[in-house]
Amino acid sequence: MLAELRRPPRVLAALAGIPGLYLVGGYLRELYRGGQSQDIDLVAPQPLAPVLAAIAETLGVQPFEMNQRFQTYRFEHGGLHIDLTPLHEDGLAADLARRDYTVNTLAVPLARLGAQLSADDVQAHALAFVDLEQGVLRMLSAENLADDPLRIMRGYRLAACEGLKPEPQTRAAWAALAAHVTESAAERLHEELLAWLGRASQVAETLRWCAEDGVLWQLLPPQQQCVGCEQNGYHHLDVWQHTLEALAQFDAMHAQLPAELAPWRRELAEAWDKPVSGMANAGTLTRLALLLHDIGKPATRALEADGHISFHEHQRVGVELAGELLSRLKFAGAEIDYVSLLVQEHLRLGFYSEHAPLPPRLVYRFTLRLGAATPLALLHALADCAATRGPLNDGKLAEHLRAAAEILSHYYAQDVVAAPPVLLDGHAIMQLLSIGAGPEVGRLKAALLEATAVGEVKSVKQAAALLRRLHQQQPGGAE
Repeated sequence: MLAELRRPPRVLAALAGIPGLYLVGGYLRELYRGGQSQDIDLVAPQPLAPVLAAIAETLGVQPFEMNQRFQTYRFEHGGLHIDLTPLHEDGLAADLARRDYTVNTLAVPLARLGAQLSADDVQAHALAFVDLEQGVLRMLSAENLADDPLRIMRGYRLAACEGLKPEPQTRAAWAALAAHVTESAAERLHEELLAWLGRASQVAETLRWCAEDGVLWQLLPPQQQCVGCEQNGYHHLDVWQHTLEALAQFDAMHAQLPAELAPWRRELAEAWDKPVSGMANAGTLTRLALLLHDIGKPATRALEADGHISFHEHQRVGVELAGELLSRLKFAGAEIDYVSLLVQEHLRLGFYSEHAPLPPRLVYRFTLRLGAATPLALLHALADCAATRGPLNDGKLAEHLRAAAEILSHYYAQDVVAAPPVLLDGHAIMQLLSIGAGPEVGRLKAALLEATAVGEVKSVKQAAALLRRLHQQQPGGAE
């Protein structure tokens, strides 16, 4: 840690000239553990106004207020999040004593960064480095957590992302304070949840803790109904345990792709990292979709006359529930749309995989419906299937993998099946049939694209003949 701070990055070296600044918390923790953080936490004595002005002048960007209660300001610069909060009026020791976990109590005067930095410049809780060495997550006090309940969420995130194991008293405090978690601003909960799901290599165990402590049910109340919700013969677990197993399978596939998908290792890694919003990539939101994919099952569970348990329309109900939950947590529209699409379509690969080989029509329909989400939607469906090991599901994973490989081969080749050429666009269709703009044009255009994808139409002449025939039929006939 000291070695890194003796040759600080340019932004910290530039800020070191501003009097009174301390570098604290997670940035130092991650340096100590051999990592590198994009989040820089600073504290400075009151008043903050001249410090904020000096940082703004140095960085060339203006801050925005993140938290009125704790007077937190953020600068975004070169991919870094630089947060400034006021130093406790009684000094640095008092400031560190009010923090959340021992591993976050590290502090260094920014003015000391550089070759002259020594171990004597570092201040920390007495157990901070012991806990870092032993991988323990230990709260400073339950009162500190109660003062800002978001710190509970941060605890699960630290456990998941940095492999820190909460000691029993910390878990007990999380459970005791569970009902207060949603007192935090929805925007902060949103950011913390995305950081948790986005940076962890494995999330299932920490989500299990979060549920056992009652915290998850405060964030996602309908999810609690999944516990003990018995499923049919396709499954070996109840809905909640299946959800956790699906997340574990998803992370296992991310760590090591199945052999059938290995030819697209680089492409799938790029698909994982593709931004969906300013705060979340596709991999993060696919994890979230897996967490919510069966949330509609408890409300749709029915026992049929033959004794079979069904969940008709659980995807649609799941989309409604997920949309309500994510809207309340201030997720962006693009994030909600992505999660909703994967929840709605998570069974499509399973339905299609019953066909061997996969007909071009079904490949086209899959890529048309999922679009840019196709690669991660396939991993989502594969993880869901891998977590489904009831007697009726025997051999299904092999079918899913074969079908997924077929879809990916077309998707990444961008061949005529996945991306059929537009032989006649909407304007040409209106001219050909002497009709005006409206739903009929969209219907005909969609039918022509599918016919082109499956090879039924290969020329403009054939396209025109098909359109004339379809236009004479009743609307909907082509479907």
